[in-house]
Amino acid sequence: MADVVVSYKSEERAVAAYLVLMLQAAGFSVWWDKNLEAGSSYDVAIVREITEAKCVVTVWTHASAKSDWVRGEASMAISQNKYVPIRLDGVELPPPFSMKHTLELSTWRGQPLHPEWWDVIGAVRGKVDPSRSTAISSKDYERRAISKLGFYVNKLKARDSTGRTAYYFVLVPPHLEAGFNRGITGAGDIDMNNYGMVLASNYGDEPTLEIKNFLKELYGFDL
Repeated sequence: MADVVVSYKSEERAVAAYLVLMLQAAGFSVWWDKNLEAGSSYDVAIVREITEAKCVVTVWTHASAKSDWVRGEASMAISQNKYVPIRLDGVELPPPFSMKHTLELSTWRGQPLHPEWWDVIGAVRGKVDPSRSTAISSKDYERRAISKLGFYVNKLKARDSTGRTAYYFVLVPPHLEAGFNRGITGAGDIDMNNYGMVLASNYGDEPTLEIKNFLKELYGFDL
């Protein structure tokens, strides 16, 4: 039995995978349809998992709001008082979902300690562990989360605002990846913080030994 079920539109699996890792970093066990065993019936499995879980995180987007599956799973979560809805792209939800408080992630750039995401962790903790005895410090959570997200760290060489060459490590969540890629391949300047979280940088064409040691010691990244 998992603490949390993540409900999302299947076409947005990359986004769901990022969210699952972020939730796991907070100490929650998570079920999503990637855990579905071969040959299993999805409808039977999802009913079982939602019934046994303590919390259901529903990922609302323009795509998922049109999904009968996601709407059905959200309705089940509401009826069992396990519903924690998050909204990524400003979609207008239909009733009865519009009548429930939805956690907004409109300015979230994938950072573990962004106030919008920290509200999500708090809401999930309230469902899974109302006593909050399992809560961890924000510093420990950030380190654990980033350590799990190495796959999403972009390494690139670019010029900063002064024209000097620098090497960057940028954590970019899937829902902002397309915009980030357009920005770094296009003409003109971009603010990398608009697309993710700059973990480290140094001047030069390659990462310095100091930066490599920093990322290794803090997050376990072996460069």
